[in-house]
Amino acid sequence: MKKALVAAGVFAVLWTAVVVAGDASPRRTVDLNTPDSLEALQQSNPRHYKKIRKILDGILQQPDAAVPGWIQTNFDARNVSYAPILMTSAPPKRRLSFVLDETRYEAVITLTNVRAEIVPLR
Repeated sequence: MKKALVAAGVFAVLWTAVVVAGDASPRRTVDLNTPDSLEALQQSNPRHYKKIRKILDGILQQPDAAVPGWIQTNFDARNVSYAPILMTSAPPKRRLSFVLDETRYEAVITLTNVRAEIVPLR
């Protein structure tokens, strides 16, 4: 009897984990750097469009380390990724991705506030 209760408990926990994991994955991905993606978003989902415009307009005013928390707190986003890896281009760029509701948004942000610094190897 005890084994059956333990097995039922384990099964319930695993089932909950599967449901939660399935619910967390976005249903579609939108590349914000494709031509007309913001215009299409403005028509199809004005609420997301407003949030994304505010994110794109304000991201360079935030300290890099604060960006994920800023986006999560102010725009109710999940799975925010703003890794501290610069793309070697002129000007430098950085990848941003986040999830609003069931949609993952991805963008390459052109950085205008980067200070060049030489760091010696040790």
